[in-house]
Amino acid sequence: MKNSILLLLHSILALVFFFSKTILASPGDDLYAFQDCIYQCEQITCYNNHYYIDQYERGQELLDQGYDLYYYNPNWLFVDMPLPWHLRLLGWNCQSNCDYQCQRVITAERRKHDEEIYQFHGKWPFQRIWGVQEVSSVLMSLGNLIVNYQFGFKRIYKIVTDTSLPLLHRKQYYNTLVVVVVTMLAWTASTIFHTRDYPVTEHLDYYLAGATILSTFHALGSRLFSMYKRKNQIYQWTFSILCLSAYTYHVQRLYRDWSYTYNMRANITIGLCQNLFYCLIVFKLYSKYYYIEQESKQVNQNHLKYIDFKRIILPSFYTRSAKLYTLYPLMLCTIVVLGSLLEIFDFPPIFHDLIDAHSLWHLVTIIPPYMGWYDWLVWDIDENVWSDLVKEEDDETDKKKKND
Repeated sequence: MKNSILLLLHSILALVFFFSKTILASPGDDLYAFQDCIYQCEQITCYNNHYYIDQYERGQELLDQGYDLYYYNPNWLFVDMPLPWHLRLLGWNCQSNCDYQCQRVITAERRKHDEEIYQFHGKWPFQRIWGVQEVSSVLMSLGNLIVNYQFGFKRIYKIVTDTSLPLLHRKQYYNTLVVVVVTMLAWTASTIFHTRDYPVTEHLDYYLAGATILSTFHALGSRLFSMYKRKNQIYQWTFSILCLSAYTYHVQRLYRDWSYTYNMRANITIGLCQNLFYCLIVFKLYSKYYYIEQESKQVNQNHLKYIDFKRIILPSFYTRSAKLYTLYPLMLCTIVVLGSLLEIFDFPPIFHDLIDAHSLWHLVTIIPPYMGWYDWLVWDIDENVWSDLVKEEDDETDKKKKND
């Protein structure tokens, strides 16, 4: 069984790496038409050099002197300088604007001749709106930011700052609060990156995406191995230091040598371990409630006060008992895993070149926080983690009484 699982994970990784290398290729950059278009645009709009007149008059002379003659197309029309204020506000200049315009020009010509649509600089040739490069991904990133703030941060922060609760109880939410804050920062960085693609915005997006995955991995590992118990505090500190050290190495590794392949491998590896932790936590809780119901002969429904029936998938099934509610993360994880296939089986943008697979993937990631993921976490901490701590305290008290 163990070997089968490992084989499956290696197969998934191999598949992702194969397609990721294919996706990162940018054949559009090498098109002669694209290079000629950029040269024509820059000479005319950036340098006010109508080179094509000189080429026409001195063509043979220039060839004899070793100069390259660039193709001139009078149908290629470009925006005159200066650029509109909304483009300058987002950092567009004449050269970057020529690059964008030529992507659109060449893509339109290839569509006209039923030729394959290519990526440029690792990205599809999106339709820009008010200077925003990837409008759909920006909106989906903002959507993720909003739902994580509305249904995650506000709820968890309210509990952490509720002084009517015991301090030990509130501390059990610290890991979750860290995950929510890091996730919100990551979606903020994603919004900025998709608005305007610079090296600094790209790096920030990647760093925070990695922080989100690792902080979730840390929270789930702490939960799975019951590191919240007092007797396991040394393991909790050790695990936290290891995770923080791993993230520090990850950032330094990317800073020294920016590698998409390494970044993807690291995130996928931790992501797979993260999903494995989800499954083991669910199995652990399901077994617990299964035996509780077997012994009491009653259906446990301690989860109902944590659920918003308007925001849960298949409420007729998952709200029936706490035992069935333990399985809810598997549904949310399945949705995310299926949605991640959009990142593998990529396709050119649709709907006026505004929507692509990546933006649809961001749409899928809105589902878990909106459809009750944080509700499940609060239920788990209040009804399971806290009960474990209370039991541990009671056992310690009984032990002291016996020793006395």
